Amino acid sequence: MKLKQIAALGLLLLSASFAKAQETSTPQRMAIPRLYHQNYFYLNPAFAGAEGKKEFGANVHLNAISGNASSAPLSVIAHYQGNINANNPNGIGAVAVYDQFGPYWLGKLGLTYTKRFQLGTNSSLAFGAQLAAEYLNVDLAEMTRGEEKKMVGHDNDLRPDIDAGVWLKIHNFYAGGTFASLLEPTYNLVGNAEHVGIRELLVTAGYKFDLAPEFSVTPSFLMNQPLEGGDQEYQFGALANVKFLTGGVIYRGQFDKSAPWNINAGVNIRDNVQLITSFDLTKKVENTVKPEPQVEANLRIRF
Repeated sequence: MKLKQIAALGLLLLSASFAKAQETSTPQRMAIPRLYHQNYFYLNPAFAGAEGKKEFGANVHLNAISGNASSAPLSVIAHYQGNINANNPNGIGAVAVYDQFGPYWLGKLGLTYTKRFQLGTNSSLAFGAQLAAEYLNVDLAEMTRGEEKKMVGHDNDLRPDIDAGVWLKIHNFYAGGTFASLLEPTYNLVGNAEHVGIRELLVTAGYKFDLAPEFSVTPSFLMNQPLEGGDQEYQFGALANVKFLTGGVIYRGQFDKSAPWNINAGVNIRDNVQLITSFDLTKKVENTVKPEPQVEANLRIRF
């Protein structure tokens, strides 16, 4: 009986300490690129192999060209998708992320496997999972700048995480859903620097309208929401390809009042090499300073 009581007390104390840690931890959400429609493999592991080609991609985000902004001044995403064919429609790939925000930077390396079921010509349903290692580092000197009790050095923690997704493609229509941060990684950092990854749901869909031999328009949307609490955030975009030129616009005003729109422009060479840039259209919101435009560039090479 005493052993049972001791075990019960231990579990109670462990649960209480875990709950307290959850209360003092800062929620860590998934970074969503401005060019979400060019980063589907990063956002959804089931996208691997959806376009039937090997692919290398890179996405770079700056909070401001001047570099004066301190919140997420730099974010880099790189990915590779392996080859698929009629005999092996399953997809594999890898993604690497570097995301800097304030005194923190997050590194991530994920490996993806996708199981694809053919539904007919140019149609398929895929289920994918990504196993990742995530590393969060904090610069203590920068974190305590301006505080009476200053700290020096760095603190960091390494945690595993899993994303799971589904991707449906029917000719020119696509739709996908992702459950991100299923393991809710808790980064045990000193003091109030502790962060915890929160589970999120991402949903996207789009349709490519082929209006002429060298002219197409693809409207799409992306929704993301924490599974517990938090608000839904919607983005709506449209991307047009005219011969080798690409242009588009994305609306984010549902949740970002200071930068409700961003414009996209770039080149697309036979759907094999695509370079697209994004530039925010910002405005002053009441009681706030007009922010600097955030910029982003994305390169995709298919072969």
